[in-house]
Amino acid sequence: MIHVFLFLYILTSLIKLAKSLSLFIYLLGNLVVLKAMASSLNQGMLCHVIFIASLLCILVTPSMAKLHRFKYDVKENRPLNFLVIGDWGRKGTYNQSLVAKQMGIVGNKLDLDFVISTGDNFYDNGLTSVDDPAFYDSFVNIYTAPSLQKKWYTVLGNHDYRGVVEAQLSHLQRKKDKRWVCLRSFILDAGIKSYTPF
Repeated sequence: MIHVFLFLYILTSLIKLAKSLSLFIYLLGNLVVLKAMASSLNQGMLCHVIFIASLLCILVTPSMAKLHRFKYDVKENRPLNFLVIGDWGRKGTYNQSLVAKQMGIVGNKLDLDFVISTGDNFYDNGLTSVDDPAFYDSFVNIYTAPSLQKKWYTVLGNHDYRGVVEAQLSHLQRKKDKRWVCLRSFILDAGIKSYTPF
């Protein structure tokens, strides 16, 4: 009986993995179920179940881990110039407006190509919806310098994951501000040098 249950559990887990939007949530759920199963299994059997589940995750995950790749064409006889910023979404407070002003000045001197954001785009708890005014209060109305009107390649930080993640990932934000490009992760390929293992 227990073997049938384990087979069904592993089969169900594979189906969940294939449909899963977040591998982290999937693995966390499996750990909770395995802990609950531990009371009814002997130690050796539990080790086998964990080993098989881990092996399946290792084998299946690489096919799901495809990163989005953006191609950026570098202009000839000109360096690639970009700014990197993180932990900025503070509705203009905590010197965010002052930093934005300096970014505009530096961006103008560099003839900026784009901006990369490393996350924590909206403090303290991300966006609450696609209509959250924080998108304007922390981004659109803060980074107003002409030199910053370039694409912003953004990823999510831990504070962003506390909110409604889909609000930042939504294409609707692009309609509000064409600079906004937000994904969970991606590779920006400028064709100059590649250091990525992907």
